Order: sequence, then C-alpha cells, then structure tokens
Amino acid sequence: MTKTSTLAAALWDFDGTLVDTEPLWVQAEYDLIEGLGGSWSDEHADQLVGNSLLDSGSYILNAIGRHDLSPAWVVDELILRVMEAFRSRPFPWRAGARELLASFQQAGVPCALVSASYRVMLDAALSQLPSGTFAVSVAGDEVRNGKPHPEPYEIAAAALGVDTRDCVVLEDSVTGARSGNAAGALVIAVPSRISIPAAPRRRHAASLTELDASAVAQWLEHANAVA
Repeated sequence: MTKTSTLAAALWDFDGTLVDTEPLWVQAEYDLIEGLGGSWSDEHADQLVGNSLLDSGSYILNAIGRHDLSPAWVVDELILRVMEAFRSRPFPWRAGARELLASFQQAGVPCALVSASYRVMLDAALSQLPSGTFAVSVAGDEVRNGKPHPEPYEIAAAALGVDTRDCVVLEDSVTGARSGNAAGALVIAVPSRISIPAAPRRRHAASLTELDASAVAQWLEHANAVA
C-alpha cells in the first residue's frame, strides 16, 4: 500500500489504547490504598483514567486524607506495581493494536506513542515491538503540561515534522481525547473503561479491530473536508 495523501501520522495513547493496562492500574491503586489504611472504589478509579500521574497521585491522597505523603511517592509506588505486573504475565495488548500498527507501517504512515505514563513504562512496551514501530515517543515525565493540554500531541507532531490537523489521535479516555482535539487532530475514540462523549473532529470505534490505515485516512479526509 502506498502512503496515504492526507494522513501524515497516527499518534497513539498508551494506557488503555495500545495496551490494556487500566485493570493493572486499578489493581495497583486498590493494593496501595489498602496498605495505607484507606478505602477505594471503582468510581474513584474511573476519575483517574487518562490523567497525568501526578494529578492521579494528588487525587488519591485527597481521597484518603493522607496529606503526609507526596503525589510523586504515590506515582512511584503505583509504577512499581504495574511494572511487576508487566514482568509476571503476557503483555496485555489491546485487540487489533498490533495489526493496526502493521497497517500504518505498510501504508508508510509514521506512528508516535504519546502517554501520561512515564518513560520506564513506555520503554517496556516498545521493547516488545519491532524496532521502528514508533518513530517518536513522548512520556508523561517529559512534558510540562500533561493531557488534557495539547502539548504532548503537539510535541509528537513537531518531532515527526507534521501538522496536527493531518494526524489522527487514538485515545481511550476523555482526558486524552480532549488533548488530541485541542491539538487540532482528528481523535478516534476507542473506549476501554469509560465512555467518551461526541465532539467536533472526533470519531468513535468500538474496537481497534475495526480499523486499518485506509479507513482512518478516509475519516481524516472527510473531517478536513468539512472543517
């Protein structure tokens, strides 16, 4: 397949989009908070989906009234637990993720990985993929303003040398979708844990298995034609 004329790049979220990590994060939250003597709920966990890790750490400490601890400490503890889960079981790719990556590669569409998760976690995922699958990766501990700010996706597009309006963003969270839209990209929402509302320059797919490079390019062409 030759490179699409409109689709300049595909910018991927990590947690819940490329890899089904949300259950791992939620279990890590329950384990940590139980150890701190607090109580947690799925409703609380849903509030953290897509947030920057430091914001999530602050939310947890406020929810359980442990102001003697720092958000950075909470983040370190959660990452330790999720990384241990990575090492102890098969890598939990979202259905259709690797096939869609291969479709983009065949079409000559570069991909970037753009995440609120920290570099150590992105590198763990990248090590499981063929070299060059992602031309660029942007981690949550490498940006000044995390999602829903557009900065992470703007940085990725700039590193690829493309205009964000010629990019698609693949996201599973409201926070991430807002970030991609704020950057000017077409967001393809593929929810994993929470629903994502409709918005301008936003399309929905029930699964990555529904998508290939050609279909994504057509969606972008249509979105840019009506803008």
